[in-house]
Amino acid sequence: MRAVKNKFMYFLLAGALSVLLFAALTMIVSQDVFAAQDFQLEVTGDGVANPGVFTRDQLTEMQQHQQVYSAVNTWPTKKWYTGRGVPLRELLKAAEIKENATMIKFTSNDGYTTTLTVKELLVDKRYYYPHFKDNSSVDGDGNIAGSDANAAPVEPIIALVSVEGSNNPAYMNDLNTPLLMLGQRAVTEQNGNLFVKYLNKIEVLTDEPPRWDTPRANPDSGVVMAGSMIALSNENMDDDKVYYTTDGSTPTLNSPMYNWIAKRWWSARADELGNYNKPIGPINKDTVIKAVTIGPGKEDSEVATFTYKVATTGQDEEKIDSGPVEEEETVFLRDVGGHWAQKHIETLVAFGAIGGYPDGTFKPDNPITRAEFAGILVKTFQLENRGGKIFADTADHWAKEQIATATAGGIINGYDASTFGPDDLITREQMAVMIFKAARLASAGEETGFADNNSISPWARQAVAAVVQNGIMSGYPDNTVQPQGRASRAEAATVMIKALDQQ
Repeated sequence: MRAVKNKFMYFLLAGALSVLLFAALTMIVSQDVFAAQDFQLEVTGDGVANPGVFTRDQLTEMQQHQQVYSAVNTWPTKKWYTGRGVPLRELLKAAEIKENATMIKFTSNDGYTTTLTVKELLVDKRYYYPHFKDNSSVDGDGNIAGSDANAAPVEPIIALVSVEGSNNPAYMNDLNTPLLMLGQRAVTEQNGNLFVKYLNKIEVLTDEPPRWDTPRANPDSGVVMAGSMIALSNENMDDDKVYYTTDGSTPTLNSPMYNWIAKRWWSARADELGNYNKPIGPINKDTVIKAVTIGPGKEDSEVATFTYKVATTGQDEEKIDSGPVEEEETVFLRDVGGHWAQKHIETLVAFGAIGGYPDGTFKPDNPITRAEFAGILVKTFQLENRGGKIFADTADHWAKEQIATATAGGIINGYDASTFGPDDLITREQMAVMIFKAARLASAGEETGFADNNSISPWARQAVAAVVQNGIMSGYPDNTVQPQGRASRAEAATVMIKALDQQ
């Protein structure tokens, strides 16, 4: 009898849970449908004279426009989008946009925002490229420049029905609406990340648009050895794209893009990152590289010019084959006099572990790559070449042997089994780990006493604590160690000399 009763209670409980689950799902679906069917879109800001709130019915009564859009996201992947709705230009006209309007901020009902300039939205021509996928057929193909043949001008719209991933209007629905949709200014432009779903606020602003930061190069302008590779970067390496030329012309949106994969995806695409965001080169003749940062919501950066002269003396830029020199040899580097790291730089140069540039400079404040640091470390600690792992992205790299040597000694690791990231700028915590292992320091726990101790990556805490305790690395005046900060050539020389003092 008890078994029958327990079985009855089980079915009763299961039935009740099913009812609750069905009710919850119904509520979620109902909320989505309600959100799609009954919304309010506010148009406001000091850049409009007639702010107001628009319902779906009011927007439906306005002029409707249907369009297919070609789009590339920051993964990057190519996609079709199809939508029908109100041209943004008409909506802003109804709100009486002012002549001094400069930027437009779009906000989703979940708080997501995207800001674009009036120039890039309403002045610059945007297009639909019907053949932009002709030469590609797989996911992650956004780095393949498609054909711009038969490009058709398109207007940005606030879609009331749309479909993602298709150019067939029969599949359109209102699930993601209202939806900001816009075309591309160039066939490679990454615009898919700018489509704002569930739009509920458009704010028109008159503030002066900020400007993107100017791209940097590593190595910087100067004399380089034949075969050198030039890495470009900017502050975010995300939506802000670096475009460059090598023929002396000024780069534009139609020039080659450097950072195809946005930084937000680097860890997920580590196995192929080097095939997409790859350095320029090899530089085998005198070359001028011009670069500019172009991205949404800001003015284009200033154009940076990097000039490289290939050394003809047969000397390696970093004097890789040179051994230690006699102590009495005088080292003269014309840009380190009075620098805080002058003594350490000159000592390490005299030791033969690092070199200045053929023009007599050292460029102490330039950042340093993982490959360059590995090479200096191998020479500083005089590690024997015992072979070692060759990563997929170091097989043709100038520092292949040094990286393999340090790997064989258990001093360095890659991001994964096939990726080392030789041209990535090294961080202070990565530098600390390499020094910790090369100098064979004893563990000092994981506490450094710095205010940003908790921001040190778990895998680096023991190493950072040890190099700090041994006086090899120090913090900054604000009591931070800045573990993810970029290490400079001066810092690299300093930690090397201090680490040698521990031997």
